[in-house]
Amino acid sequence: RIEPDFFLGGAMSLDRPAAEDALRDRVARPLGLGTEDAAEGILTVANANMAAAIKLSLFEKGLDPRDFALVSFGGGGGLHAIDLAEELGVRRLVFPRNPGTLSAYGILFSDITHDIAPSRLLPAVPESLPAFETLAAELMDEGRTLLERDGIPEADRGYALFADLRYRGQAFELLTRWTGGVDEPGLAAVAEAFHRQHQERFAYSERDTLVEILTLRVTATGRLPKPALRPFESGGAPEPKGRRDVYLGGEWREVPIYDREVLAAESPVAGPAIIDEPYTTILLAEGWSVAPTATGDLIARTNGSPA
Repeated sequence: RIEPDFFLGGAMSLDRPAAEDALRDRVARPLGLGTEDAAEGILTVANANMAAAIKLSLFEKGLDPRDFALVSFGGGGGLHAIDLAEELGVRRLVFPRNPGTLSAYGILFSDITHDIAPSRLLPAVPESLPAFETLAAELMDEGRTLLERDGIPEADRGYALFADLRYRGQAFELLTRWTGGVDEPGLAAVAEAFHRQHQERFAYSERDTLVEILTLRVTATGRLPKPALRPFESGGAPEPKGRRDVYLGGEWREVPIYDREVLAAESPVAGPAIIDEPYTTILLAEGWSVAPTATGDLIARTNGSPA
């Protein structure tokens, strides 16, 4: 699936015979499998584990993966993304431009944030409001001091108030945004938001049970300048730069190999296919097609999925 002579854009060659020897001797032969079946089995287990982690993360929040698009990034993400999407029932995939450095890009241009969160257990009742008002004011002042120290202009500062809430007797809390003022309507609103969130997460709520606030939190954000998106220029029908055999679904299949930079929005590429770029390989399975957006991000869809 990876072109041995194009790894890291050709800066490093992969030793395919050595990889085959290691896989055959250490995995396939002890299990009584063929080398290709052992390799595919490894991928199946790895993909199943990743899909299970995604399902757990969403299910515990009361969310369905079929309602989302899957974003694939990192050097190896493109080799697994389609299999994960099919396992999850996701019908749309996003392959960002320069996926191998997306995390580093995010670190460079992410806003500065400070989370200030002292714990103080109080019931979510009007009698607790004076304590909440005092604590919220102290947290806001601390946030302002931190952003001032960072050199963030006043116009680029933002503050958000959150609370960790739970029903009395629970051993866990849910982080809930406090969207109103620190007054009776705001307190009622954050309690109601907690009830709804609890219902979504655990399929029940206990509106007659006392709600407690364990921690009041302020997130102080310093907004940093963002780079302008570079336009992606392409046109015409993309032509494969070659073809090679790829082991898919228990058999060797000859598939076309495309250079990502030649893909065009008006000419989607249909799978099975391999899409190469210097630091990533994308495996496009049968039943999927992919095309770039105006910014060069790739959108992959299953056949018949909405635009």
